[in-house]
Amino acid sequence: MTRSRLPARRIARRRSGISLIEIVVACTLLAVTLTSLTGIAARMAARTRTVGYVEQRTATYFEEVNRTESMPYDSLNKYLRTDSVKAGNTYYVWQYTIDPESTSAIGTSKYTKINLTVSPHIIMKMLNGTFSSSPIPVSGVIRRAKPPTYNALNYP
Repeated sequence: MTRSRLPARRIARRRSGISLIEIVVACTLLAVTLTSLTGIAARMAARTRTVGYVEQRTATYFEEVNRTESMPYDSLNKYLRTDSVKAGNTYYVWQYTIDPESTSAIGTSKYTKINLTVSPHIIMKMLNGTFSSSPIPVSGVIRRAKPPTYNALNYP
């Protein structure tokens, strides 16, 4: 009679479910995993923001190159000035440096060498004022040739 009761007591003493230690270990693993994923998400957001600045800076640069290429040659000194445009929280400032006319190496045609620099100035609002930082600018040289005074096809 005692033999038949022993297995019944052992079965009754067994617990079904999980222990407190298993719950603590599972919560710790979950916390470490979520913390790592949060760090990765923050770095990806910062990279996306940086790529946005670079993309807008490059677009502003090529917009200014196209504007310079479409201007009449004699108006370059008059209209090419330092200016800026605001896109989002960023001011994109472009600066022109016009070198005097010189003779090109391949012929006798005159050209003007224009140095163009576009740099973003990021304005971030802080609690105590305004903080400004200047990431790396993009710059290049534009050579504008003076058109010929006559056309060989229409020469009288």
